[in-house]
Amino acid sequence: MPRTLLLSLFPTMFLLSCSKNDTVADPCSGVSYAIQYFKTESIGTSNNGTISISFPVGDTISYSLNGTSFQASPAFNNLAPGNYVVKVKNQKGCTDTAQFVIFNYGPKYALVKQLISGVGGTGGYCGPCHLNGGSSGGKNFDTDASIVSSWDRIKARAVDNIPSQMPETPNSPLAPADKQKITDWVNAGHRQLD
Repeated sequence: MPRTLLLSLFPTMFLLSCSKNDTVADPCSGVSYAIQYFKTESIGTSNNGTISISFPVGDTISYSLNGTSFQASPAFNNLAPGNYVVKVKNQKGCTDTAQFVIFNYGPKYALVKQLISGVGGTGGYCGPCHLNGGSSGGKNFDTDASIVSSWDRIKARAVDNIPSQMPETPNSPLAPADKQKITDWVNAGHRQLD
């Protein structure tokens, strides 16, 4: 007897899902700048503070202050006292930021601060004994508050040489013009805004 073959075809649906797992390397991965800078405070009633980035620099780096357009120059001038954010960007669009505060110094205090700390905190007459963590005689002048609160000791030691001269011998005592800067600040009220 002839055999009959029955075929039953059932429609089958296949859901195919395809994904490509090519990972594109992020050109900014690992980019972090240790932003180095120099800043000056605003003196008196003028908006004359400055921020100047010293690293990173170069013709492929640009800079933005508080979200303004990027510029090639790493210098920002005529700054009022306040808080600032500098964004640094390289040619690939990678960015890093640093935050700064420009303080308002009175003109007399600014001169005293420069005597104590030097230009940009580089030592002045009081480093290293009283700066960068040094606290000879229990005094450290790393902050404005510590300078202002020690006004009487600064005058006694640096101007009046009581009980001994500061800076210590064998260093020369302060020049009369520098002693006058301290005296003028003290007589004006020995505040940060004087």
